[in-house]
Amino acid sequence: MNNKREELIEEGISLSESITPSVIQNTLKKDYKDMEFIRLMREIITENIDKNEFYRDMIEHAGFKVDDLNSIDDLESIPYISTTFYKQSAGMYKKLLKIPEDNLQHWNCSSTTSGDPSLVGVNKNDMNFLYEMSRKCFLDFIPRDWDNAKVFLFSPSAKMLDRFCIRFTKERPVRAYSGNYYKVNEEMTKVKYLFSFSILKALEAIIKTRSIVGGFYIKQSYLIKTINKLLQKPEDKRYNIGIGGSNYLISKFMEYLREKDISYNFGDGLDVVTGGGGWDGHKAQLKYDPINKSQYVSNIVKLFGIESKSVIDIYGITECPIVFGSHWSDKYEDFIFHCPQYSRIILRDVDSLEPLKKEGDRGFLEVLTPFGSSASVKHAVIVDDHVELVSRNKCKETGREGSTFRILGRVTESEGIGCHSLIKWI
Repeated sequence: MNNKREELIEEGISLSESITPSVIQNTLKKDYKDMEFIRLMREIITENIDKNEFYRDMIEHAGFKVDDLNSIDDLESIPYISTTFYKQSAGMYKKLLKIPEDNLQHWNCSSTTSGDPSLVGVNKNDMNFLYEMSRKCFLDFIPRDWDNAKVFLFSPSAKMLDRFCIRFTKERPVRAYSGNYYKVNEEMTKVKYLFSFSILKALEAIIKTRSIVGGFYIKQSYLIKTINKLLQKPEDKRYNIGIGGSNYLISKFMEYLREKDISYNFGDGLDVVTGGGGWDGHKAQLKYDPINKSQYVSNIVKLFGIESKSVIDIYGITECPIVFGSHWSDKYEDFIFHCPQYSRIILRDVDSLEPLKKEGDRGFLEVLTPFGSSASVKHAVIVDDHVELVSRNKCKETGREGSTFRILGRVTESEGIGCHSLIKWI
């Protein structure tokens, strides 16, 4: 690969041929200062204007000029895309494509919590960036010897999640967005999925309830036996364990441990990683009582004998390539998410959508990045998550550079403009 092509890639120019993982890894390692980030954003916006008529019309309607983007504060003036635009019901997701639909690798599909999935067209370059961003996030926030680890996921497999998506959309090929993270795990270490399906249990459930729901079960006993076998080994012969997946299913497993009076003392040998939200009691097709984060972390610490720093939440959205890692904060009794150097965030007022800048301000989250947008427009995406700005430039608790925030929940239309009203507002 010649130097010119690497330079173009680092400037955010998406090329039709595949970008190698090593080039992407080097791109993501750079420390992007404000002015360099501005330059990259100018490049990707220019590309999106050239390649997408819908966004070009948005730019013209807003009166935005790329030449006016000269400082970090000017990021606030960039016309953004609402995650609502990608909802299947809105019928606009194909308008955001930058390449012919036939050239897509697949459609990334969200977890369909509302029964109305987001659909985002991606190509190989997009998926390479998502893979490397996810991998870097895991390595940065879960600094383990991944070659000497096993991960147990309270989740269906990536393949099973893909099959679930087929129920909610006619677009093909389609893949579950959350399954992308699991595929990264599979390439980094050994993974065992604990959410399984039994034909015999399903037949029994059909006879009793006329539903196959009873055919799904969690391999709790398997995990307990595996842990017991591991802890019987000398410490220098053990491997590290990661437990991840649905926070609801992990909570149910902890209830089982308490009922059986089972607890462990892993010390520094175990991490618990959750992701995908669902703290409010609604995730995918599951509905349950809201989960108190502080109690959740406290239970993990007590039952597994680890420190709270070994409990991590991962935040990503289907409509944006950025993956955010976090640390647990005793002060806030919440997970504090860190913005990587190859992205920036803006908070916007729930009622006016004007930018908010003070630490402690609460509003919509907007995510900006010049990377990972080869197939669809997604360089500036506003999300209907209600967040609080914790720090603007550097985390006061960990010392990491970059903005930090915590997620308070979803904003509903009754609380302000609301996500479904953003289309009308824009």
